[in-house]
Amino acid sequence: MHYYGNETIMSLEQVLRLRPNEVRILEWVRSYEFLENQYGLDDAVPYFLEIRCEGDGVRIRRNKITDFPDYQCEEELVFPDVVRALPVFHQWAEKILHQLESSEK
Repeated sequence: MHYYGNETIMSLEQVLRLRPNEVRILEWVRSYEFLENQYGLDDAVPYFLEIRCEGDGVRIRRNKITDFPDYQCEEELVFPDVVRALPVFHQWAEKILHQLESSEK
């Protein structure tokens, strides 16, 4: 886990363990653009996720990396609170991890 200003960057596995109170405290969490493979090397991940507490609610985004560090937002949703946003955020992380596991086989 790394901190850059008011942004916390963590692995997709760490994202899956996030709890609502942690998101409230951290306010802005983003997943890494890389994932450690079975050999201990970093492989590029085609997506990264963001969850951010804002004045009007909690915004989650799924971003596709086009040409690192460039990216485009593929999906963005706003929820009234973290409790409603976090399950969708977790689903997105699980889907990315599943896609990566499938592509390795």
